[in-house]
Amino acid sequence: MRKVPLTFIVLIALFAVGYGFYAATYKPHQAVEQQAYERFTHLPGYRLIKQQDPELWHDLSETFRRSFAEDASFQKAVGEVRGQLTALVNLRIVKADDTTVTNYIAVAVQQMQALNNISAESCFRFLYPQVSGGVNIGVLLSPEMNDADQQALEALFTHSLGHEYPRDVAAAHASLSQVVSELYPQWGNQLQQLNQSEDLATDHQKLCIMSIDLYRTILKLPKPAAANLIRQMVVG
Repeated sequence: MRKVPLTFIVLIALFAVGYGFYAATYKPHQAVEQQAYERFTHLPGYRLIKQQDPELWHDLSETFRRSFAEDASFQKAVGEVRGQLTALVNLRIVKADDTTVTNYIAVAVQQMQALNNISAESCFRFLYPQVSGGVNIGVLLSPEMNDADQQALEALFTHSLGHEYPRDVAAAHASLSQVVSELYPQWGNQLQQLNQSEDLATDHQKLCIMSIDLYRTILKLPKPAAANLIRQMVVG
């Protein structure tokens, strides 16, 4: 019988050991990723995207899986997905009822305030993701605030399936004038920065605080007026 070289036997043995180690470690890791993904598919807000927009859901799922595979951080992966929802949120705001719109913006104002407490840059990136790349609120904000964000998304996606909500442009301009009049004693001509191109902004701290004041003042308006103005601001 022909002898088998010792080196060949050693290589086979090493391969067998290596494969056994890989199989033992890969399967549990794969199971963890799948469990995380299943949890993600049931989160408020995100579960509705899966039902309502399968094409977008496919892209979001890939983002989640890729992010989770990097460091197994569930909150970070969800935060990465959240950063891709800006266009969808704007589309749905103009279709949602007054209560849903104002409640969503109220949650967003809380997020702005919390991010501004971390750093002005975090708040600015949250407000203008198209300029600075956005932030990962899953990492930066508390679990409670992320839960509130998901509940706000759930309500928004639930109550925005029809046509665009009627907008009164003249009433929106009147409401904006009222808001500016209330803010002017504190901010004066600096309010003009809110109308400038965001990529020209130099004082991110001031712009963030003014934005927070703007939305808080809008939310003081009667709910129909506040929601009408917000929809008009989204449309531009």
